[in-house]
Amino acid sequence: MEKFKGKRFFLYNLSTAGWVLLDSIWLTFAIAFLLPPKEKIAEGMIPFISNERFLGIITVLGAVMLFGRIIDAVADPLVASWTDRSTSRFGRRRFFLIIGGLPLAISTVLIFFPPTPHTSFINGIYLAIVFGFYFFFFTVYVVPYLALIPELGHNEKARIGITTAQGYFSLIGSAIVMIGGPLLLTLFMQNTDYVGSYRKMVICLAILGALLLYTAVFAVDEKKFSSARPSQVPLIDSFKKTVKNKAFIIYLFANISLWFLFNIVRSSAIPIVITLMDADEAFASSMFTILFVVAAICFPLVGFLTRIRGKKTIMIISLGLFSIFSIFLSLTGLTPVNPKIWGLIFVGLMGFPAAVLIIVPNVILSELCDIDYKKTGERREAMYFGVQGFFMKLNLGLSTASLALLYSIFGKDISNPLGVRLAPVLGSVVALLGLIIMTRYPEKQIRDLLSK
Repeated sequence: MEKFKGKRFFLYNLSTAGWVLLDSIWLTFAIAFLLPPKEKIAEGMIPFISNERFLGIITVLGAVMLFGRIIDAVADPLVASWTDRSTSRFGRRRFFLIIGGLPLAISTVLIFFPPTPHTSFINGIYLAIVFGFYFFFFTVYVVPYLALIPELGHNEKARIGITTAQGYFSLIGSAIVMIGGPLLLTLFMQNTDYVGSYRKMVICLAILGALLLYTAVFAVDEKKFSSARPSQVPLIDSFKKTVKNKAFIIYLFANISLWFLFNIVRSSAIPIVITLMDADEAFASSMFTILFVVAAICFPLVGFLTRIRGKKTIMIISLGLFSIFSIFLSLTGLTPVNPKIWGLIFVGLMGFPAAVLIIVPNVILSELCDIDYKKTGERREAMYFGVQGFFMKLNLGLSTASLALLYSIFGKDISNPLGVRLAPVLGSVVALLGLIIMTRYPEKQIRDLLSK
């Protein structure tokens, strides 16, 4: 097979910026848009859904997110099986990139267009349907996209190269949203209202994301760069074989615990800026700029440390550091240090564990896919990424629902920010549990199997 490099390498990895950009739009702005603090309501924002609790623990946003994530989780193994077994003339992965990109971008925009300009049951139903579509097409695109990593990278060095490049582009995609989004929002607010400004910002970002998604379609010619053939294993059998892999399950739960914390921090970033730092949305640009610059600087360091210390050790260190820094972030405004400076320091320190989160997990999973192929003779990369996505989506839905519940019980306003303060603490507890689980990962056994 030909080596995957040059312009094709660049264009394939560039699409990472596209789907990360679209995912970051709603993760960064949806809660602030749909459930604004009461101080922002006084300035013209609209609460589109109720923040009340039902049955003591269920909020509207929590129910919407859990419904969407369940749809998404079910879609992951289905799409994984379809793409593993696909015989499309466009390629068993590329076909799904073609059909998934545009609907993913459109459904992202629709999240910010609830039909009624006030809290209503109709908005809840609408958002449940739109999030269901969004998560389904996110799976249609991303699972085959990630499944190409072990197919295009024919050894560990090549895969680290791919995941490192994807790390840089994921930072670019996130930075466009988290830095450029607040700046666009400030710009549009000069000529229109809050709600209209949010919607204009989202449309601009989503158009760019859609264009970036399709660069991979032109880059990947599976006949030239992959020797993989369609799998013959049925869906249920493939799923069972995957979840019976003990090493995979250990890695999986450690990884999703790290993502639980990252999602909590990312989704609560703007509420933290507004309520704990006493700043506006534009200040979030400065905070995220520091995070992304530090993470980008740390990418080569992560690759170096991974080669000399092993992926297991680096994952454990990342889980521990992220937990510690998040707890310190929750103390913003409670110390003599200026809250803006305090927040910038600890968000910046999160750059190293964020770099690990972006690079290392997909390298570990690619190795596990290789071992499975050597044992079974079946190329089921998408099923491994699909099962990971199955649990990841449930995990992220739970993290968002937990965030909404914390805000509902303990408060999310400048005058009562305890829910915002407790969110990073909850994420840290989950990440520490993941650290304990990762200590059981059989890295030496995996290395021995790979060497044979």
